[in-house]
Amino acid sequence: MASDFALSAPLADLPNEAIVAPGESWESVGREVTGLAIDHRIGARWWIAFAGALALVGLMAATTAWLLIQGVGIWGNNTPVVWALDIASYDWWIGIASGGLVVSALLLLVSAEWRGALNRITETMAVVAAAAAGLYPILHLGRPWFFFWNLPYPNTFLLWPQVRSPLFWDAVDIVSFLGIGLSFWYVGMLPDLAAMRDRAVERLGDNGLAGVPSGGLRVLRAQIYGIAALGWRGSALHWQRWSQAYRVIALFCVLLVVSLQTGAAVMFAGTVEPGWHDTLLPVSYLFGAIFSGVAMVAVLAVVLRHVFRLAPLVTPRHFDLLAMLLLGLGLINLYCYAAEFGTIWLTGSGFDKATLGRRFIGPHAWSSWAVIACALVPVHLFWVPALRRSALALLVVGLLVSAGMYADHFMVIVVTLQHDFLPSADQAYSVNLWEVATFAGTIGLFLALLLLFLRYLPAVSIVGLRQSIPPGTPRKAGSGVRG
Repeated sequence: MASDFALSAPLADLPNEAIVAPGESWESVGREVTGLAIDHRIGARWWIAFAGALALVGLMAATTAWLLIQGVGIWGNNTPVVWALDIASYDWWIGIASGGLVVSALLLLVSAEWRGALNRITETMAVVAAAAAGLYPILHLGRPWFFFWNLPYPNTFLLWPQVRSPLFWDAVDIVSFLGIGLSFWYVGMLPDLAAMRDRAVERLGDNGLAGVPSGGLRVLRAQIYGIAALGWRGSALHWQRWSQAYRVIALFCVLLVVSLQTGAAVMFAGTVEPGWHDTLLPVSYLFGAIFSGVAMVAVLAVVLRHVFRLAPLVTPRHFDLLAMLLLGLGLINLYCYAAEFGTIWLTGSGFDKATLGRRFIGPHAWSSWAVIACALVPVHLFWVPALRRSALALLVVGLLVSAGMYADHFMVIVVTLQHDFLPSADQAYSVNLWEVATFAGTIGLFLALLLLFLRYLPAVSIVGLRQSIPPGTPRKAGSGVRG
């Protein structure tokens, strides 16, 4: 196990290196992946992690109850900092979700065969991150039980949402993202659900387990997998329609993420605040989201490989490719920051230059320096080939990038809002304990949903991995979906 986090041996020829370990076959891949959920290999470790996640969810529940009693003022928001850690956290979560979704969709559209080991965790991460993000616009309303007033629906009160409000577009973003993201996640998992169904039925044996303790639960599990698989038989027609639907939804995912992230930049530009009107900001927001999404995928890939002992399926080549993605995205983000800095310094107004100065020497200058130290600098370690294939290096850099991109959202929102155009509107802001507790609760929700997925559903794509196995490897006869 310790070898997973050590520097790898000298590089093999990357183009000729197998995506899955030598010796893996169609049969072994199906057995390993379905066995994770059917046999529950992680045992007590899963329960410990799930208990910790539920504790954080409980903290969020207590924080939310106090917020409903006292109001959103407990977060420390003030005038002019009406958007603070709550909106920074929302932007961070939706950025992770957007980045994961668009990367998985693009890799599918370009037929990248190495995506098979990572696409399932990437798509799941996107969905649960969007669920965590969706809590903030609701709680930020102040009266969250009326959240449906943000949606344009026919009603007897003739209410209609204020389309100029960011809250309305946050609601549209979350609903659209969950609808398309869940469809992409579920449709892509259909063949694997059929494999889980076949494996669960196989475990029942010829005579079933009706008379054996817990046998009823095993029968129920097989039935649930069968219903979720929607009658998948693996026929040529099924494969054709599945492939077409999967790719069409992937295209919608790309369009959704591009419109969501660039739309956020347009909403910022609709205000009079300095520093939010650079024409490069839509591109910067889009690639920043992809950057944070890939960083979180890298973290989850390393942890998943270590905990589930998936070294034959998640190989050093996957680490190398993820590291190169992080390096390329880091360079793009570095260019965006440099271009914004240069534009403001050379052609910006006095207000723009003052805002830029406060980012680096103001009361919250730590956020700007954290972006540089955590997000922009560490990725350059991946110029070294050996570090690109190191699980430990990928884990550390992924965590640093995630932290740096959170600091970026804090910098863009809080530093800009705190000092308004009038000195009388300048009011100090500091991070509040209740804000931190709410954010910790969303992390707990993210982990709890992710752990439930890992326990009961295929953690990696069986179909995708089988497509990576070299031709001529022995394969199981039949439909190709059985475990």
